[in-house]
Amino acid sequence: MSETWDAAGYIASSRYRLAVCELLSDDGPELPSRIADELDLAQPHVSRALSELRDREIVELLVPESQQKGRLYGLTADGRTALARLRGRSVNVEFVEETGFPHTRLLEYLLDAHESAFRLAISHDEDRTEVYCAVDADGRRYDEESISRLVVSLEAGDGEGVESPVGGQTQFVVRGLERTTLVRLSADGDEDIYLTLERGTDLSVESFVENCRTRLAPEN
Repeated sequence: MSETWDAAGYIASSRYRLAVCELLSDDGPELPSRIADELDLAQPHVSRALSELRDREIVELLVPESQQKGRLYGLTADGRTALARLRGRSVNVEFVEETGFPHTRLLEYLLDAHESAFRLAISHDEDRTEVYCAVDADGRRYDEESISRLVVSLEAGDGEGVESPVGGQTQFVVRGLERTTLVRLSADGDEDIYLTLERGTDLSVESFVENCRTRLAPEN
């Protein structure tokens, strides 16, 4: 995985980081207070996003570190490249009802056993990305663009994760996103299944994955 795609994934996996980068790209260098005002975000969210992006060398402080006022931030060359890649990459997203999701047995399990924590189920391959929302099912909270960016960031391998390789192949990946825990499973062929649960949910990952895999298996 290239460093550029890794940076693109890191930007996309947080709406605050993404919003800050897009503003700096469109409007040029800015002060944290102006960024917060322009984006209608709380100052702590902007400060944290800038700190995270700076740690990854996606943005840079354009004045001396000792300067306490007028601390202008801008995108680095690598940050501009990563954002350009992110903007140029998208997937086709379709929101579906429970009966329209490719794996109804999996949804039945998630809605029954993890109803309070279950958020999204995404089936993704090269041709389609089908999404079932367990909350705000009419799409008010999630839209095609936000899901597309999420999938792109996951394809880019962003975020700290725990992988479980068996026989040289990855069985599942667990990643901590902004407010959710995401589990990625591989289905038949080129299909990946992404499941998001409310972060902090108490569950045994191995048991959860095994239960999900059982319901992904074809019925006899």
